[in-house]
Amino acid sequence: MSSQYRLHRIRQGDEWALNTLAKGNARFGHADDRPWVPPLSSEEVNLFVSDPRTICLIAIHMDTNHMAGFAYGCVLYRRHTKLRHLCIYEVGVDIDHRDQDVGKILVEGLGAEARQMGIDQGFAFTSVGDRQTRAIYESAGAQGSNEGEVIYGFEF
Repeated sequence: MSSQYRLHRIRQGDEWALNTLAKGNARFGHADDRPWVPPLSSEEVNLFVSDPRTICLIAIHMDTNHMAGFAYGCVLYRRHTKLRHLCIYEVGVDIDHRDQDVGKILVEGLGAEARQMGIDQGFAFTSVGDRQTRAIYESAGAQGSNEGEVIYGFEF
């Protein structure tokens, strides 16, 4: 896939990676993202890494062994077409590794993990103005949806 990066799927024993990502949030997001987000509790981290329907990958730079990016998605059940689809929820690329196809490598890696689970369809969402994320998805072969669609967020 890449001679510069290797992918690693987060599983039990990799709890440290989620804390590292939370503490280094500003390196993986956009300039207007929060610089630090509180890590999950130990119980929540354990649930995250042991959930078989959550796919979280980190890209590790081969020369430095540092995290160059991450992506995660969740298997969602649907009532039609096919039961399982992959929702790509978040992709983040470290500021030192942008424009090196890390995002594309991560999204393609999520696709490979999904295929191993028997899933051949998925979706992602982002804002119209988020050109970086849109470019990542399009570079991995995604096709945009109807411009009239709107995504709503809820707090419960």
